[in-house]
Amino acid sequence: MPQEKGKREVLIDGPSQGDAGESTPHGRLSSPKTVRDTLLLLLSAAAGCVDALSYLGLGQVFTANMTGNTVLFGIALGEAKGEEALRGGVALAGFVLGVAGGAVITEGKKIEGRSVWPRAVTVALAFELVVMVAFAVGFYLTEGVPSGGARYLIIALSALAMGVQSTAVRSLGVGGVASTYITGTLTSLTEQVVSRVRLPLPSRGSGEQRTKQRTTPNRNPAVILACVWTVYGLGALVSGAAMLRWPSATVFVPVVLVALVIATAIVCFRR
Repeated sequence: MPQEKGKREVLIDGPSQGDAGESTPHGRLSSPKTVRDTLLLLLSAAAGCVDALSYLGLGQVFTANMTGNTVLFGIALGEAKGEEALRGGVALAGFVLGVAGGAVITEGKKIEGRSVWPRAVTVALAFELVVMVAFAVGFYLTEGVPSGGARYLIIALSALAMGVQSTAVRSLGVGGVASTYITGTLTSLTEQVVSRVRLPLPSRGSGEQRTKQRTTPNRNPAVILACVWTVYGLGALVSGAAMLRWPSATVFVPVVLVALVIATAIVCFRR
C-alpha cells in the first residue's frame, strides 16, 4: 500500500493526460501550461493595443472591450449623436459576428484530446489574423485617420477580429481569464485575492501533507489574472504612446503579436 501511494503522488507531478500528443518542452518554465499562459498574455496585450488604436484613431470607440463600448454607445444614443452611436453599433455588431465565427470553429472541440491548447484554437486565431491584417492595411492606407465608409469598415474588421479572439481564449477554459473582457478578469482577480487572504494558512502538519504540497503543481490563478490585466493596460499604453509618433504604422503591433502567438502554438502544441 505505501508503494502504491508513492506511485500516485509521483504521477501528480508528471505530464497530465491533457498534454498527451503535444510537444512537451522540458523544465517547468517551458511546460505546456506555462507556454499557454504566456500566449494568453500576448493576446491580452494585442487586445489592449487594438482598444487604444480604435479609441484614438477610429473616433472614440472600443473594438475589444465591449463593456466600455456599450457605455459609449448608450451615451451617444442618449445625447442623440447619430454618428458616434453608429460607430458604437458597428463595433458591437462586428464583435458579435466575430464571437459567432469563433464559436463555429471551436464549438465541440473545447476539450479536444483534453489538450492544453486544442488545434481549433490555433485555427480560430489564424482566422483572426487574416481579419487583423485587413484591418491593419485599411488603417495604414488611410494614414491612421480613416473617415466616411472606410472608418466603419475598419471598425467592423477590428471588432470582428477581437470577437474571434474572445471565443478562442474562452474555449481554453482558463478560469476567469478573458483577453478582452477585462472587467471580468479584474473581478476574478479580486475574488481570488480575497479568497486567499481569508483562507487559513496551512499548518506544518504531517509528513503526508508536506509531500502533497511538494508534488502538487504550485499554480496560483491570481498570478495569471493579474498579468492579463496588467499587459492589457501595457498594450494600451504602448499603442497610445506610439500613436503620437507613428499613427499609421502602430496598427501592425497587434498583428505581429497575434502572428507570434500562432507561430508559437504551432511549434509547441503540434499534434
